[in-house]
Amino acid sequence: MRNNSIFFATGLAIAVAGMIGCKRDFSLVSPVHGVDGMAQLHIVDASPNFRKVYGQSDSFNVFVNGVKATAFTPGTAYVLTYNSNFPTVSSGYGYVSVAPGQDAIKLSVAGTVNPDSIPIITLNKTLQPNQLYSLIITDSLSSGRDSSQIFVQDVYQQPTTGFYNLRFVHAVLNDTAGKAIDVWSTRSNRYLFTGIKPGTVTAFTQYPYNGLYSDTLYVRRTGTGQGLDTLNSVNFSNQRTYTLYFKGNAGSNSNADIRRRKLATYVHQ
Repeated sequence: MRNNSIFFATGLAIAVAGMIGCKRDFSLVSPVHGVDGMAQLHIVDASPNFRKVYGQSDSFNVFVNGVKATAFTPGTAYVLTYNSNFPTVSSGYGYVSVAPGQDAIKLSVAGTVNPDSIPIITLNKTLQPNQLYSLIITDSLSSGRDSSQIFVQDVYQQPTTGFYNLRFVHAVLNDTAGKAIDVWSTRSNRYLFTGIKPGTVTAFTQYPYNGLYSDTLYVRRTGTGQGLDTLNSVNFSNQRTYTLYFKGNAGSNSNADIRRRKLATYVHQ
């Protein structure tokens, strides 16, 4: 598993602040492996209506307890925007290491004078040491319910040889009320997930690995078989762990709209 680490060196921060006489952003140190005692966090932006709901740009940074978690150096571009993950694909996904306990996770954008000075929202979460978590940002981020945000602990074991782990998240929270979806795999020639309602996060399940063939996945409306999206030529690797998620705006079916309903994946380990 690829990890990035945030170092909370309070004494050093105070000393440096005294020498330079102004506040600086903390830098993210990357990459490291096996940070014992830390909590691990992965963040996904799957909120198609972020600008409308929160009245701020949907390109932002994430701070954990006042320390920037989503940029390696001060002044770098915002990492998170719609249809993005952190850690990113360029760093192999994985997780960012944060201090366990009561954590304040803040989304912020640049102010007139100081970078990242305008908070969008702050979420207070309790993270346990040596545990893995995913925060999937949806249009219901401000909800007090973890299931609506979606904030979930990632519980899995490394798959046995010849298998991979996969779970499914239905993040299209404004999907047709009361309607569920199914996910069909052409390689397995069966439904991998059935009757999944908006906001649902399934458990991880092992599926057989086959390095010779890619898979094509279809999202269909439960009961009618209506096609909602297709994910072509997806490859799942031996003994890896993935989340497959359905995101976007239920009101758009145009292929030209990047915020339409769409399947996507990210890898945990």
